[in-house]
Amino acid sequence: MELSNLNIKNGLCISLGANIDSKFGSPFESLLICKPKIEEIINEWGDLSNKKKEEKRKFHANFLWSSIYETLPHGVENEQPNYFNTLLLIQSNSFPKPSNKNAKLLLKELKKLEGFFGREKTPKGKKWLSRCLDLDILWWENFHMFDEELTLPHPRFMNRNFVITPLSEVLSRSQKIKKFDDPKWSIK
Repeated sequence: MELSNLNIKNGLCISLGANIDSKFGSPFESLLICKPKIEEIINEWGDLSNKKKEEKRKFHANFLWSSIYETLPHGVENEQPNYFNTLLLIQSNSFPKPSNKNAKLLLKELKKLEGFFGREKTPKGKKWLSRCLDLDILWWENFHMFDEELTLPHPRFMNRNFVITPLSEVLSRSQKIKKFDDPKWSIK
C-alpha cells in the first residue's frame, strides 16, 4: 500500500483500543492514562535514536490524537463488550531511521506498556480476544517490513472503521475542508 496516497508525510500511526477493565480502571480511563505514557515512549524512542546520530539534536514530534470512539468488536467469535478506540498520528522530521530494528524496539516498548496495564500475552492460535489495552503500529512513513512479530504497514488497517474514522478526523483537522450544505443535496 502506498501511504503517500493518504497525504501522510513523516508519519507514524498507532491505534489504541480497550474493551475490558485494566488495573487502572475502565477502558476509557485506561486510554486516558495511556495517552501521556505513549507520548513519553515515542519521545524517548526518538531521543535514543538521535543520540546515536552525530547531530545530537533533541527529537521533536507533533502528537495528533483522535477522539475516542465506542465500536462493536470486529471479527470476534464470542460475545465481547464494545471497544473504546482512538488513534495517534505522530509527525516528525527527526524520526529514527526506519529499520526493522527500530520498529521492533518501538513495538517492544508498546508491548511493555500493554503488560503494565495488565494485558496478558495472547495464547497461540487465538485472535481478537478482549483486551485491557491493545496498541498496534499501523504504519511508519513508507517503511515496509514483514515478519512474525510485526508487519508494516498493518495489513488490515484500511478495512477497519475503528481506524479509518479516527484517521479521517485527525487528517481533516490539518486540511482545510468545508462542508457544503444545499437543500437540493439531502442525505438521509
